[in-house]
Amino acid sequence: MNEVVITDKEVSEFFLAADRRTHLAFLQELEVALQRYSANPSIIPARIKACTPSGSTVHLYMPVIDDVYSGVKTLGYNANSNMGFVGSINVTDADSGALFGTLEAKQVTGIRTALTSCIGLYHQLTKFENTLQINCTVFGGGLQAFWHIFFAVQLFKGHCDAFKVNILYRRNPMDLEPLLKAINSQEDAREVAVEQFPLSDRASVRDCVVNSHVIFGCIPSETPNLEFKDLAVPGTEVEHTYISLIGSYQPHMHECDAETIEQFKGRGTPIIVDSKEHTPLESGELHDSRVYREQLVEIGELAGTTLPTLECPNSRRTVTLCKIVGLAIMDICVSKKLLEISSSM
Repeated sequence: MNEVVITDKEVSEFFLAADRRTHLAFLQELEVALQRYSANPSIIPARIKACTPSGSTVHLYMPVIDDVYSGVKTLGYNANSNMGFVGSINVTDADSGALFGTLEAKQVTGIRTALTSCIGLYHQLTKFENTLQINCTVFGGGLQAFWHIFFAVQLFKGHCDAFKVNILYRRNPMDLEPLLKAINSQEDAREVAVEQFPLSDRASVRDCVVNSHVIFGCIPSETPNLEFKDLAVPGTEVEHTYISLIGSYQPHMHECDAETIEQFKGRGTPIIVDSKEHTPLESGELHDSRVYREQLVEIGELAGTTLPTLECPNSRRTVTLCKIVGLAIMDICVSKKLLEISSSM
């Protein structure tokens, strides 16, 4: 038997060892995949969600049927297993249907989400040309936060002199040793300063947001952690802030407050999403504020355009907001490219 499954460990090791050029190649491949989705959303059929007859485990099957990216991602969740979501990604040949390869899903999910978060940021790098130090604030201390920080550091190589990360954690701070080891082992590694604060320290949270050029939301929270009043503080020296929120993926979840969304709606500034169809239904922020398709722009529609920016009232700051709930084509895209690289090696 020659069947091989690429493990989470192998996926992680590949991206940690890869250089900035490789990271950008995956980012650009993801943008191409999302362009195909925006041009034809039917390539992602409705997912299947069902419980086992015993009721112990919920299973999700998420297919992609496209001429380039084809396959299915599966996830299972058993509340008593203490394993979280467990799953796999099967990539198939679009023409024949033959199995191309299989990967474990955990690391791919974190990596594809973080890279997708950075697509809009990549388009806006020129906005930070004269910024000596980039301040990046991340809500969360888990796997998603890790990869968002790692790729943001890589993205800004050659575009700033210093990089500062603020991690705002809910219960436990991030174990910084693996993160700093990963960053420092990169070629042309630049020193990255990291501080951590509990979300309960409201004054520190506010200070981090006020001074941030980049904000990533990676906490599945029911109560908003990001408040617009902290973005719109008069006198801030930050001219532009890019925000990507990926933590909330159900209608009862909220990462930013309603005022943030209402500011974008009221001023006619589109919010960037991965899907105009799925995001308003699955994101509590957009769902509760009744944000409609016309008020959104998909990542797959960004190429060749100027990204939408909101001018904060009473402040010099502009803000770009991206909200991602995740699409299976992201998993298939990254997995296919990994399998192609693996085959060539």
